[in-house]
Amino acid sequence: MREEEEQILFEITSNITNKSAQSHIQHTFFVPENSETVYIDFSYDPPHEKEINENYRLMEEASSYYETKISHNSHDPIRNLLTLSLNDHDGFRGARHYHSPIQHVEISDSHSSPGFLNRKNTAGLWSVTVSVHALVTKTCEYRLRIYRKTNQDNYSTIPWRNKPLFQEIKENESGIPSFPKEEGFRKWIASELHTHTYHSDGKQSVLEMVEVAKKMGIEAVVMTDHNTISPFEEIEDAKAESGINILYGLEWTTFYGHLLTVGYKEPAYTDWRKIGPLDIEKGITEIRKQDALVGIAHPFRIGNPIGTGCHWEFSFESVNAFDFIEVWNSTRPGFKSYNQRAFQYWTELLNKGYRITATAGRDWHHNEEKNPLPAVTYLQMPEVSIDKDAFRTDFLLAIRAGRVSISYGKPLQLTVKQGESMYEVGDIVRHLDHQPIHIQVCSEEWNHNNRMDKTQATLVIVTNDGEVASGCLGQLHLETEINSKDVKWIRSELYVPIDNGDPELVAFTNPVYVR
Repeated sequence: MREEEEQILFEITSNITNKSAQSHIQHTFFVPENSETVYIDFSYDPPHEKEINENYRLMEEASSYYETKISHNSHDPIRNLLTLSLNDHDGFRGARHYHSPIQHVEISDSHSSPGFLNRKNTAGLWSVTVSVHALVTKTCEYRLRIYRKTNQDNYSTIPWRNKPLFQEIKENESGIPSFPKEEGFRKWIASELHTHTYHSDGKQSVLEMVEVAKKMGIEAVVMTDHNTISPFEEIEDAKAESGINILYGLEWTTFYGHLLTVGYKEPAYTDWRKIGPLDIEKGITEIRKQDALVGIAHPFRIGNPIGTGCHWEFSFESVNAFDFIEVWNSTRPGFKSYNQRAFQYWTELLNKGYRITATAGRDWHHNEEKNPLPAVTYLQMPEVSIDKDAFRTDFLLAIRAGRVSISYGKPLQLTVKQGESMYEVGDIVRHLDHQPIHIQVCSEEWNHNNRMDKTQATLVIVTNDGEVASGCLGQLHLETEINSKDVKWIRSELYVPIDNGDPELVAFTNPVYVR
């Protein structure tokens, strides 16, 4: 067995000034599983004021302020005092008010250092706090080094790396939720679910963004800046001026993945900083308290340290915890390889019996691209969604129920008929033996775009068994009939050559489910 080596979990050297006195400096770090003992080395320098005159001045000042006579030996310097306290994943673990500039602490289930509790070291986010009780020197440098000992040799300098989406997908044994079938007249609401402004790393105001959205025919936008809700202060004015529906949202831009949170009832902030790589379900619970939806953003984009947190690396029990997956991200999304992987992952989830909505997000930061080919997320909603609360409720229900069609142009409209019953995207067809399923897909005529050769457009109907029908070139209408045996889901797709290249996916629907 190879000898154990130190694996550093956190390390910092920090210079602070005497303006930091009476403050707490907290450092948060991740402790992996199987960390039987966690070691903390802490030191600070200088330990005390070395100048005799300054020591005398400090003593006289304190004596005068507190009106107390103090006998002081010039050889007794006035000391700095920095102490440590620790929280593990389960809460307070201990502290030691200890007058030593060099400290070594061990944390374990049976032999923790004085001041710290004995219990199992649980994997997750821990935090250590440096409390600056006294800082009498002009500056002080402290060093903090936290580590464990391990015989593993495959750890990275990045504390957490994980590829849960590359693991084999288990069959969904929980069944799928059903949603009430919408009655009455409905319409497609052109929407954008992933946006940014100058309040984070964007180059546009809320109003500038929605003015462009209005010219594109978009009727609803979710404001999802990175880890801040300050753009919410601009929303009411932007709505009044543009007439666009703007919903509250937030992109949790974490170290371990980006999570789109959509449709807060009120302009509330939910805090990603308390959530470690093993805690995403806890974070989702907090978000749902605000009546918002959650979805994985751009799950297969390159991650740390190139695209910090962009690749989904959170551990999770089941994809059923999420309302949607952003399978298309950025502009001309069908062409990008990381989106193709996300689309395939979503397809595999459908094949394993899951029900989860696929969305697109422009990840809209600016308007500098010429003819960028963004995908629009169309939501099928009742036409009577007029007031703010009703619109928001119907908007979120459409996402959850998968009443979603995504397109560079007009939405694909998929209808399925079995017997006398008609179904649309998001609906569930109850399987009837010996009754064929009639499928129809169509789209309104698309506006001209000189990058796309619509004369070569091909409509396709796809199920869990693969492609079952393909249309004629340039035709935006396709019908077919299939046997319902073994069919789990049905969706439509549209392929069009762009920039004189090969045909690529430019539109698709969420499925009609068969059970």
